[in-house]
Amino acid sequence: MTLAIIHNSHLRSFVKFVGALSIPAVIAWFFYYSQQQANIEVQNYQKEQKENPTLEGIVVNNYQLKELDDFNHIRWQLTSAKGKLAPNNKDVSLDKVTVEYFDGPNVKMRITAPKGIANQETRYVKLMCQNKDRVHCETDAGKSQFDADTVELTKKNQFLASGGVIIEWSEVAKVTGHTATGTIDKGGISKVKVVGNTHAIINVKSGV
Repeated sequence: MTLAIIHNSHLRSFVKFVGALSIPAVIAWFFYYSQQQANIEVQNYQKEQKENPTLEGIVVNNYQLKELDDFNHIRWQLTSAKGKLAPNNKDVSLDKVTVEYFDGPNVKMRITAPKGIANQETRYVKLMCQNKDRVHCETDAGKSQFDADTVELTKKNQFLASGGVIIEWSEVAKVTGHTATGTIDKGGISKVKVVGNTHAIINVKSGV
């Protein structure tokens, strides 16, 4: 009976000792297994990226974006020689941009810029200059036009021009300033407000 008790006591001690030794081994195996699984997931992701590349960095030639009015008519249409999609698939970097505003089938105003950014979801457009090539806007009949370093086009045909803004109404007036806000409508640009170091030249026709 005594020998059995001693034997069981040694057995329990041995089991505890083996159990204590196995804990670090189990932990080490767990970390090794986790690392191996992580490596496998990374390899699978890289393989999937190669087989199914995302739109990040994809370049679209002759890129187009437009906005429709409540009657499904084109309000404005943007075209670009090249558009590069951002990772979020919403923002597009643009080269050689043209934005045309329509009155029915007729183009009433055209804006050109060497580069820009457009959001495909919100339809926000930012046009920017490059070197000496500035953003230029002109009506179809040449009644009004303006130049700026940057032009932001927002909702409801509103615009914000900044950086050496020059606005000219043919044979009427020429106004310059730091920034200008206004609306692009069927008649050209209206509700214009020029701010910062403004200067104006008014053309006065003499009576006959």
